[in-house]
Amino acid sequence: MKQDNFLLGIGDISRATGVSQRKLRYWEERKYIKPAKCSADGQHRKYTYFTMAKISLIQSYLATGYTLKAAVAKTKAHDQVAAAIHKLVKERLVDINPIKNGYQFDLGSLADQPQTHVLAIIKVDQPTQLILKKN
Repeated sequence: MKQDNFLLGIGDISRATGVSQRKLRYWEERKYIKPAKCSADGQHRKYTYFTMAKISLIQSYLATGYTLKAAVAKTKAHDQVAAAIHKLVKERLVDINPIKNGYQFDLGSLADQPQTHVLAIIKVDQPTQLILKKN
């Protein structure tokens, strides 16, 4: 999904996250968030769904006692982990097959053994298993 396909106004973001429009503007001034689109006069801001998720995450850290600066830092760290997971899935996930009570994920071949694939077996209520399978 493209980030710019789903835009929300500042009022929508405020209602959805519980963060006041005034706070959102302050966070924007501090460069913690940025709108995807802004009118020429700067009065009408549009935010992506991903920015709304970021705002919600910052707000959840604030609610548990973090300062705004710390909440933003934790959110950035969270974003970096999410980006790393996305990279892993994009680069390594070769195939997904349904199995009884779960799925088998083919994570591709080993660098030094191209005929051997790493499989992750994920079943409901069981620990994930990693196995090697020769083709």
